[in-house]
Formats: sequence, C-alpha cells, structure tokens
Amino acid sequence: MKYLTPTIILITGILLFALATIPVTLFSQEKEEGRAIWLHGSLFEDDEKEATQHIKELLDKYSEIGINTIFCYYTMMYQHSREWDFLEVLLKEAHERNIKVHSNFCPGQGVKLEGEIKEHPEWLIRGKKGEIYTNLNLANPDAREYIKGKVIEALKYDIDGIHLDYIRFQVNQGFSYDKATCEAFKKVSGYSPFDGKFDSGSMIWCEWLKWNAEQVTILVREIKDIMNKSEKKVLLGVDVFADGDASKILIGQDWKLWAEEGIVDIICPMQYTNNADMFRRSVKEAVKATKGKCLLYPGIACHSSHNTNTPEGVVQEVIVAREEGADGVTFFSGNSLTEEFMDELKLSVFK
Repeated sequence: MKYLTPTIILITGILLFALATIPVTLFSQEKEEGRAIWLHGSLFEDDEKEATQHIKELLDKYSEIGINTIFCYYTMMYQHSREWDFLEVLLKEAHERNIKVHSNFCPGQGVKLEGEIKEHPEWLIRGKKGEIYTNLNLANPDAREYIKGKVIEALKYDIDGIHLDYIRFQVNQGFSYDKATCEAFKKVSGYSPFDGKFDSGSMIWCEWLKWNAEQVTILVREIKDIMNKSEKKVLLGVDVFADGDASKILIGQDWKLWAEEGIVDIICPMQYTNNADMFRRSVKEAVKATKGKCLLYPGIACHSSHNTNTPEGVVQEVIVAREEGADGVTFFSGNSLTEEFMDELKLSVFK
C-alpha cells in the first residue's frame, strides 16, 4: 500500500486541476444584470382600455432593451383614482414579458391629510416651533405601523418586491420635535433635543442625529421582517442618497448599515450627474459598501432636478457601473427614458 500513495496523490492532483479548469458556468447560472426603471403610475391613462394598451406598448419597448425590473409608484388602489386595479394589469403584462414589478412606497414623503392620517395628526412631523409638516414622522411607532399596514396590503398581490423611496426624513435634518418624540429620545438618552444647541458641537445634538437614523433603520428592519414572515419570494429595495455617510447625518438614512446587516436586497443610490468621473467615484464607494451583501443598481438620470443627461452620457455611465462591479443599473425615469435614449442603449451597451 505504501507504494500506491504517490500514485494516489498524483491522480488527486490531476483531478483537482481538471475541476479547476472547468468553466464555472457548469456549476452556477451566470447572474442576470439588473436593468431597472423607476416608473410612475400617473404616466398612464385613467381609462382601463387605453392604459392597458399604453402599458403593453411601453413594456414591449422595455423588453427590446432588456429592462427586467420596474420600480412602480402609485400602484395600489388607494394611491390612484382609477376604478380598476392598475397593479393587476401591470403585473399581468409585465410577467408575460418576464419583467419583474416592485411596488414603490414613500414613507417619508409628504402625505395627503385625509382618511386615517387626518384622524392622527400626532403622526406628522412638528418643527422646533411647533409648526406641522405634512410628512409622517418615522420616529413615531404608530406612524410606522400605518406604513407597514400598506406593505402588508401590497404583499397580497403577485409582486416581485417592495421598493422604498423617501425612506428618510426631509433634507437638512427635518426631524420631529413633538412632545412624544422628544420624550422617547429622553427615555434612552436622558436628554431632550432642546437641552443642547442644535449643532455638531453639542453631544446631545449628535446623539439626537444617531437616534433619528436608528428610527428609520427600525422601520426598514420591520418591513423586511414582515416580508420574511410572508414566505413570499419578494425582494426589498431602497432608493437612497448617493453619499451614505452624509445621508446618515442629514436625513437619517443609514443605508450602509442596512447593507451590512443584510436587511435590504437591492440598493439604488441616486447618482444623478453628467460627470462620469464623479459618477465613477460614487459607484466605487457604493460597491465597496454593498459588495457581497446586497445587489447594487446605481441610479442613472436621463433628466432629474439635478441634471439633464444625453443618450451618450447615459451609455457611458452604464459602462462605468459595469466596470466598477455594480450588479445593474436603474434609470430615472419612465418619463424621461425616451426612445432617443432607448435607441442609443440598444445600439451599444444593451445589444
């Protein structure tokens, strides 16, 4: 037997070398590139027949360039004034074309003062002087329960995901200073936010910033938990400001932590710029924060409040996203991804 040992070692080595040279695609399916678009339900007509035809025509165009995911706003019956189920129609047409549909929700965006929200003004943001803003206070547990109830309603549909935009406070630290929120902060810190100065030189203020960011994270965790318990194969995506460090401080959006904890499946940083070098630096940082933890679909704007791009510029940013190791891209938006842009994509990066 001792003379067989070198032979066994040699054979083992040959087998290991052979296995190492077999293409990895024999063992695992190559990951599909995410090609997503933010789409607004208001783009379509109120008449069911007209809207259905419009949906079919638009989805056919998306299929031609390989769009495989739609993050759609205003899909739920309570979000639009139609008497027919827009989401059911969209799902049917999209799924026939192998396009996934994620329902969008905007927890921190302005809301209409009607229905249940009108009955609970304590859910709204109050400024330092007591002024009321028409935004839900994400630090209020009851307001979070209201938001989660809407997510549960969406999960009754055959959707492919839940997508959260405006998962944050308003820009420039638009936190709520209502009595209940201040008391909740005092319970854990020993202080009211009014006990110190409203600047980063105050330790109390710094703790207040961290605490509010934690409240947004709690909501994200709770929504993910609801989705997990539903046992449906749905993904949780988030739209976030491009700079993760600044976002945590200025709007309570700690998306790097969400990636680290694995409580989100897709992160879409809104990297709206015409500057390819700036875009590359931002994508590189986002890849570093998300790689191996969740999917990264950088947001590329054809037209936004921050930039107006060209078809060539959009193509260049798709190339940059690929070069830096992103998992896909998301286009802003259904209104501005015109045929001019789609034709350029089809001729180059989306052949």
